[in-house]
Amino acid sequence: MGTTPDISVVATSRNDEHGGNLLDRMQLFVSGLLSQCERHDLNAELILVEWNPPPDRPRLAEALSWPARPGPCCVRIIEVPPELHQRFKHADNLPLFQMIAKNAGIRRAQGRFVLATNIDILFSDELVRFWVSGRLEPGRLYRINRHDVTGNIPQDTPLEEQLDFCRRKTFRVCLRDGTLNLKTGDFHRIYDKLSFVRGRLYHLVAYLLPPRLKNLPLINNRFKLCRDTVRLHTNASGDFTMMAKEDWSRLRGYPELEMFSFHLDSLLCYMAHHAGIREAVLRYPVFHIDHSAGWTPEVERDQSLNKRLSDAQIPRITNEQLDDWAVQMRREKKPIIFNDVTWGMAEENLPETIP
Repeated sequence: MGTTPDISVVATSRNDEHGGNLLDRMQLFVSGLLSQCERHDLNAELILVEWNPPPDRPRLAEALSWPARPGPCCVRIIEVPPELHQRFKHADNLPLFQMIAKNAGIRRAQGRFVLATNIDILFSDELVRFWVSGRLEPGRLYRINRHDVTGNIPQDTPLEEQLDFCRRKTFRVCLRDGTLNLKTGDFHRIYDKLSFVRGRLYHLVAYLLPPRLKNLPLINNRFKLCRDTVRLHTNASGDFTMMAKEDWSRLRGYPELEMFSFHLDSLLCYMAHHAGIREAVLRYPVFHIDHSAGWTPEVERDQSLNKRLSDAQIPRITNEQLDDWAVQMRREKKPIIFNDVTWGMAEENLPETIP
């Protein structure tokens, strides 16, 4: 393996059975990636940030199975101990700060490109071949359509069979404009299908109206989002956000806000865009193992996630706050940089294990 990995894959977790069968899902993720790196000779590293590990459970290095011989992918487990976790607001109700944890891994990543993802993902072989091809470019934010898989992926079968199972059992696809349920045909829309037309309409109205009417609150607010935001692929972006290491450093990673992770991944997409890092949506699928704790359009509709967060008094970014920040960046023609130079827990000496 070369001294500098081509790709660092960063994810975070803890051995707490979050969402059910967590270790099974994580084992599929780890084994799948290591197998693909060996099969395609991908010079990579996998960084698992083990945040606030439960004291009564084995560490991930012990709880997971590892190959008998090292391949072209180095595995590093970086631990954020409970005493550091307790420094954060809402630590008692939020056992893992997902984006702050990912930042700790991204900051310490050695690869030329860094993928921030989650531990219940399987990558398609087509995607890994693209990584190996050398076509990744700095100055690009790579996004992808997430394919949600139902059912139990067979653990003790070859990766080819697991990926074939995922293709057959995909029931939901997270697209740029919304989420499509393949079983019901239901489409949960993120962007209004007429948003492009509305944007053009705004410019026409602004051109035709006399100056004294252009700034009336009713007109200004009506077209604010059409005028001042861009349509980015933020749907399920926490599962696949990839940039050159230098671009992650330029943005200082995800905003390290001490709250539930909802919309922090979307906010990063807007930061990247307004820093001149252009979105590139890859056509290769990634497969997400569906589980009980994940976000779905159904969860959003029944407000169960909002209720859980409200009951636990855990803050989150609202849709309105995300829109306001997006508008601000558009108007100021620059990203909002939320973190200081110590982002990613740079001043902490975090324990590291190579299993």
